Amino acid sequence: MRHRAASRHTHLQLDQAKLTRAKTVLGAKTETEAMGRALALVVEEHELDRPLKRAKARMQLWKVYR
Repeated sequence: MRHRAASRHTHLQLDQAKLTRAKTVLGAKTETEAMGRALALVVEEHELDRPLKRAKARMQLWKVYR
């Protein structure tokens, strides 16, 4: 049985141009899907950055992307 993540209905004021661009960049079919993918990317990047920040104290690292 698949576990379904809890979702909630909310109202947000967002820049429509940014949302449309994110939808295109992420290849999402809907604005809701674009928001979900964007949030997943933020969480994933945070999880990847934590060990890098700990390692930075022991070595020199450079961020090569923006």
